[in-house]
Amino acid sequence: MISRLHISDFAIVSDLNVEFFPGMNILSGETGAGKSIIIGALNLLVGERAQTEMIRTGSEMAVVEGYFKPAEKTAAILKQLEIDPGGEFLEIRREIRRNASSRCFLNGQMFTVADLKKLGAELVDLVGQHHQQLLLDSANHIGFLDDFAGNHASLEKYRELYKRYQNTKTELAELRRKIAREKEKMELYRFQIQEIDAVRLSSDEEDELNRERQLLENAETLRTSYYGISEQIYHGEGSVTELLNNALSVLEPLKKYDDSLEETLKSIKSSLFNLQEAGRTLESRSQEIEHDPQRLSEVEERLDTYYNLKKKYGGSLEELFRYREEIGKAKDSFQDSSDQLSELEEVVEKSLDQLWSLADRLSTARYKSAPKLSKKVEKELANLLMGKVEFEVKISSNESSSGEYEKDGTILALGPEGYDIVEFLFSPNPGEEKKPLAKIASGGELSRVLLAIKTIVSGKNKSSCLIFDEIDSGIGGKTASAVGRSLQDLSKRHQVLVITHLQQIAAFGENHYLVFKEKSNGRMITQIKKLTLKQRKEELGRMISGEKITELSLKQAEELLEKGKR
Repeated sequence: MISRLHISDFAIVSDLNVEFFPGMNILSGETGAGKSIIIGALNLLVGERAQTEMIRTGSEMAVVEGYFKPAEKTAAILKQLEIDPGGEFLEIRREIRRNASSRCFLNGQMFTVADLKKLGAELVDLVGQHHQQLLLDSANHIGFLDDFAGNHASLEKYRELYKRYQNTKTELAELRRKIAREKEKMELYRFQIQEIDAVRLSSDEEDELNRERQLLENAETLRTSYYGISEQIYHGEGSVTELLNNALSVLEPLKKYDDSLEETLKSIKSSLFNLQEAGRTLESRSQEIEHDPQRLSEVEERLDTYYNLKKKYGGSLEELFRYREEIGKAKDSFQDSSDQLSELEEVVEKSLDQLWSLADRLSTARYKSAPKLSKKVEKELANLLMGKVEFEVKISSNESSSGEYEKDGTILALGPEGYDIVEFLFSPNPGEEKKPLAKIASGGELSRVLLAIKTIVSGKNKSSCLIFDEIDSGIGGKTASAVGRSLQDLSKRHQVLVITHLQQIAAFGENHYLVFKEKSNGRMITQIKKLTLKQRKEELGRMISGEKITELSLKQAEELLEKGKR
């Protein structure tokens, strides 16, 4: 239960302290007085997200503190979170800072909001109009049934395993994609290695081929030129060698008259020899060079191979050879992940088997509890003056052709809650066909169905404090009195806080608090005070007659208070 609440610089609250007691605690006040602010502060203490907009204008930090008497499961959660439970009460403190991150403390020790949310679920059950909206979505009905069936431990275990299973499935799918990519890459490398190695490229060969292509492309020009020059310097009529021979024949006899001519003759003879060699070489070369289109085609085809592979693998032979070395190393060092894949597939298969076992266990508990919950809700609704309504907790299976499990010839698919689909059916009038609650129930009917379910489930869950925020929407008169009596009965087992606008409900409380606004230092602030018996009569009178309290409304208030006594 919550023992004390302190709020500072939160919304329009400057400094507020309130002490709550066991039993039924009523909070009332005019619209806009600040009741929702108190609920917002309580929400923070059980793990709701903090926002800087909550800080009071002109302040740098808002503080909400609550003192709670631990619930039945609290000790186990604190032990799991390695938190010292301390004394008789747990002190929870939330600080919302404007220019820094918000902080959370438990018994003075820093605490995460995620852990607080887990702990808060055991300390407080806040039931408001949001829960009525939950009833309007049949997807949430399974949660109410699980609360009644006591499936919390099994469901938590299932959800944890389901989350791991989904993560492992994702990991498995990614591994399969990775293996496929790696295999595809290795196949590409093998092809590329074979393609490169098969042609046996070398820089020497490429150079030689380029030279040969030049010769073949210019064969006719070379042959004609070589032969023509050889004629001019060697074997043609009037050739240079012929002229030199003639010169020698003239000069040779003259050396006996001029000794200095010897060196000149040697020079002419040397030139003659060199020119004869050059002429013979050019003549021979002109005969060797052939115009061979077929060979030119072969050379160009081979050079095309060099060009295409260089373009494909780097732009040069050096880059091609480097790439070949890299992919060769990659292929040699490739690690086949087949073993890892088999292990992961085995993990997924085992997890799936465990999931189906847990899902079966959850389903069995739900089918066993559904008719019991149906009867109990009908009984509670009768106590809430809804007559002989009919209420049914209908369970069906999540069938899917892409499911992974066959049960009784049906293919089922798993979801976060198992394979069951739960929907509440309702008939407000006897004899009429039961239809989905979300489609036919009025606001007042939803309020009472929610109260009935919470009353029933509270007997199984041990949250020490139940807070009902305006659960009285859409009801009045005798129905409101019946709701008040039901809440009073509930307060015998739990601390109950009720925010209400109805005097019929407020009269059943043991403790009554008035939430109001007053002016302080030129600003409106929210305050709360515990009412005396006299003040309770006046507040009930105001709730009955409006702003002006009359003798008649005070007398009616007395009658309500007398009726509300246990």
